[in-house]
Order: sequence, then structure tokens, then C-alpha cells
Amino acid sequence: MKFTPNGDSLIVDCPAKVNLFLEIHGIRPDGYHEIETVMQAVTLYDRLTLRPRGQSGISLDCSDPTLPQGAENLAYRAADLLDGTVGLPSGVSIRLDKQIPAGAGLGGGSSDAAGVLAGLNRLFGLGLSVEDLCRPASELGSDIPFFLYGATALCRGRGERVSPVPAAAPIHYVICCPEQPVPTAEAYRTLDSAGLTNEKRSASFMLDSLQSGDIERVRNHVFNRFGEVAERLAPDVGRTKNMLAAHGARGAWVSGSGSAVFAVFPAAEDAATVARRVRQCGCRQVFVARSEKTTTET
Repeated sequence: MKFTPNGDSLIVDCPAKVNLFLEIHGIRPDGYHEIETVMQAVTLYDRLTLRPRGQSGISLDCSDPTLPQGAENLAYRAADLLDGTVGLPSGVSIRLDKQIPAGAGLGGGSSDAAGVLAGLNRLFGLGLSVEDLCRPASELGSDIPFFLYGATALCRGRGERVSPVPAAAPIHYVICCPEQPVPTAEAYRTLDSAGLTNEKRSASFMLDSLQSGDIERVRNHVFNRFGEVAERLAPDVGRTKNMLAAHGARGAWVSGSGSAVFAVFPAAEDAATVARRVRQCGCRQVFVARSEKTTTET
């Protein structure tokens, strides 16, 4: 997450994420799924512009007209929750310019909500720590606390228990977003009914690989329990994975429950070459990104 003062406003660049590891460890008593995931923030950003208003209340304007512009938007709800928790000194105007595809498993909505929390904390000098912000964040969504920490982290529970982990070397990505979505709730239902969570995997190999700085090891240990489910629910996922492999990617995986597909590269030049080839084949949403270097500062 990046912060840029701009007069009386604050610009916040909110990163997407990919799941380098994601395992489901069953259903909890509260009805949520117990997960273990290694998430990494990447340099594909939505942009927030936060500005104090001369009047009370919250306004939100979004560049994507298909997304909610009011209280149903996570960014709006984050500002409203923070106001109800600590009391903002004035109203706030939020401009959200979207680049992260919505509903693709890249965490754009959660990142925007985290950006609002961290950005308002900075804009109004509230003096809240990351841990302070995580309490309201976890009420809104399980991925939001991760984005408050940023960089790379092991997340457990519903995803709200965040443990930052070191990554010794930068990772470069090509991210492709098929048009066919994979609804998260349907992915979980399919996973439960298919009984695909019996043989559990551990994130330990991925954590060791990240700390070694060996990107080949990282690539060899990428795992997502939703991979097979995503291909069942959205055949475009499988076709996108095959297209990436055909044009030079050594493996491709879904992020979250899909439908975004990413490939891992040790060098920016290799990622750019594969992305160019995939675009030439007609894939409309192709992004080149790298791992974010540092954790969020609030």
C-alpha cells in the first residue's frame, strides 16, 4: 500500500494479492471455513483519493459503474465503521479508481477497504496501530487485515489471523483474468460436496521456499485447494492455464477461488514476454506485476 499526500487529500494505492498457498481445513463451529493461506501483495493497484468534506457524512464515487457506489461498497463501509468506532473529525469524500478486476480472487474490494482504514488513519492523524485497525477490519472481511500488513503473510482462521513472513527475493507475475467468474460461495459449496479437502497440505514448504529466495522452489510449491473446483465451475480457467503454459509459463494457478490465473517468474523480462504473447492470443485482461517490497506503514 502506498500513500501520497496531494494538497488537502491523500492518495492511497491499494494492491491486489495472489495466494501462493491455500488449504481448507474444514468448517468451523461458526460456519466459516478454517483456512491456511500464504498471500502476497502485488503491484497491481486500485487508487483511492480521500478528502475531508465540509459537511458530515461519507460520499463515494467509483470509476466502475457496475460496482456499488454507496453503503454496499466495502470502501464506504470501512469509512463508516471507522467513524462509528473512533469518530472521524469530519466527513470524508472517497474517489475509487478501479484497476483490479472485481470478483476475480485478487482481493480488490478487501484492499480498498484496508486502504480506506489506513488512509483515514493517516489523513486525520488518528494514531491507530495496524493492530487497532485490524479489529474493525476483521468485522468487514477476512482478507482485509492482510492488506493492512501488506507484503507477504501467512493467514489462518477465517484469514484474519495474520503473521507477516519474509520473502528473500522479488517474484514477478503474469495475471490473467478470464471473463467467466467463479462465485466464492459456490466454490466453497462445490468443494464441500465434492469432498476434495480430505488430504491436507501444509504451508511450511512454501514458507521455507520464500525464505530461501529460490523462485524455482516457490514455483514448485504453489498450491490452491480451489484449483480443481475453479476449473469445474469456469472452463475458461483451465483454458487460461493452458494458454499460459503454451506460451512459456512453467505452471499456472488460480488466486483465491478464481477466476484470476497467475504464473510465477524469477525475472521481469520473462514475465513481460509471456504477457505479450498471451495478449496477442486475445486475452483481454493481462497484467504484469511483482511482489510488493515492504509492509504497510500507517
